[in-house]
Amino acid sequence: MPKARKEVELAVRLGNELGSLGGVLSVVAKENVNVLAYCSYSDRSETVVLLVTDNALLAKRALESGGYTCRANSVVVVGATDQVGGAALLGARLGHAGIDILYSYASSSGSSNFCAVFKTSDDQRALAVFDTSAAVRAA
Repeated sequence: MPKARKEVELAVRLGNELGSLGGVLSVVAKENVNVLAYCSYSDRSETVVLLVTDNALLAKRALESGGYTCRANSVVVVGATDQVGGAALLGARLGHAGIDILYSYASSSGSSNFCAVFKTSDDQRALAVFDTSAAVRAA
């Protein structure tokens, strides 16, 4: 049964230097902050790292102390049982509700669970969709 919650995602924009992703993740790890999910990509002029941690405030402070610039975004994080097509089902629920997914990424710890991160056109409605889905399955 998926469990959705609102979380803070940190967006860190970097130049295109080798090792930049490792640098960001190392700064966070040195503060004993657990990264729940992350995504990185390059748009040719710079690298962008998106990360959701178990302590966004501490991660943001550590990154800023390390010289990085961070922007905080609200996202919806859904924890669910890992199964074939699990992320597709979550995305379909949002689509059926008419909620646009601006971007998404996922992470698995190798256990039977995974978490999916969604930035949507309406995060509050997305939370309600996942809460309603969980209530319907529990009934």
